[in-house]
Order: sequence, then structure tokens, then C-alpha cells
Amino acid sequence: MTIESKDTLPADLVELGTVIDAYGIRGALKVRPFSDDPVALLKAKEVWIRHPRDPQTLKNYQVYTSRNHSGTILLELVGLNDRELVLSLKSAEILVSRKSFPSLSQDEYYWSDLIGLQVINQHQESFGKVTELMENGVQSVLVIEDDAKKQRLIPFVAPFILDVFLKDTDQPRIVVEWENDW
Repeated sequence: MTIESKDTLPADLVELGTVIDAYGIRGALKVRPFSDDPVALLKAKEVWIRHPRDPQTLKNYQVYTSRNHSGTILLELVGLNDRELVLSLKSAEILVSRKSFPSLSQDEYYWSDLIGLQVINQHQESFGKVTELMENGVQSVLVIEDDAKKQRLIPFVAPFILDVFLKDTDQPRIVVEWENDW
């Protein structure tokens, strides 16, 4: 287990889940992923852990095994095989370097890539920026906040999402089919 300084941390760490419990006698981490399709977490070769009691320190671990388990992810980490130690990590954040994420198809997006994007409608009216995404049980929903801190929720599904411009543009944005007074 190594403690990394801010100088050696990857600049592209993305929080992908939270430790909710220990699993088994060897102390696998039981992680609640922040995505219904946690492929980036399942494919990670290394993770960073940030404990809420010491948010300035991140610890780096190599992943020994990972697997789905009843809506959670079980992570076994090299050098972390004490159940009591794992229990002390409850509520810790699990982070992964963005460059290690698997590639996506053309119309797929990681939520972390959508945060901060400007949202405009088909009439070029600005609604603000994406501050978070959430699940409502049926679909993903964009949480958009304008300069006055007013929030607007727009489902992240067709026909409401017309286009997402992430790359090859100087103005990353999401274009939506949504009226300003809705």
C-alpha cells in the first residue's frame, strides 16, 4: 500500500463508485458503482482509494480480481486482504484513471465526459451546464444548472438529445429538443 503525493497522482482520476462493505473472509471490497454499466471499474487494473476521513490522501492499489455481484462490484486488491481493514474503508471513494477506460462506440458516453458541457436547445437557447447525471429508474437524466443556479432536468434519451459534441469542436455541448418554458 503506497500513499501518493499530489505530484504523482494522475490528473484524470474519475470517481466510479463507493465502498459499501467488505465481502468474504479475505475482505474483498463491495463497491456500489455509479453506473448501471460499470465496465470501466470492472476492467481497471489499478484503482485509487480516497477515504472520507482523509480526503487529501489517495492510496493506489493493483486490482487482483473484479466481478459483478448482485448490483455491486467485488474488488480484490493486491495487499489488501484483511476484512477489518476493508471494513474501515466504508464510504471511501474508488477512482480510476480516465485513460484506462475502455473505448466506447460513437453514440456512447461516459457520464464524467458530460459534466460541465453547455446545453442548448434546437433554437440555440442556452440552458446552462450539466452539473450531474442521475438515474430515475427508467433512464439517465441530465441535471442542468444555469447562471442563476436554477436547475432543469432533461432525460438523456432520444428524442430529447439531438446531438452531443465532445471532440473535434471548440465548443463542446449537448443539443436538446426542449423548449425554454418546459
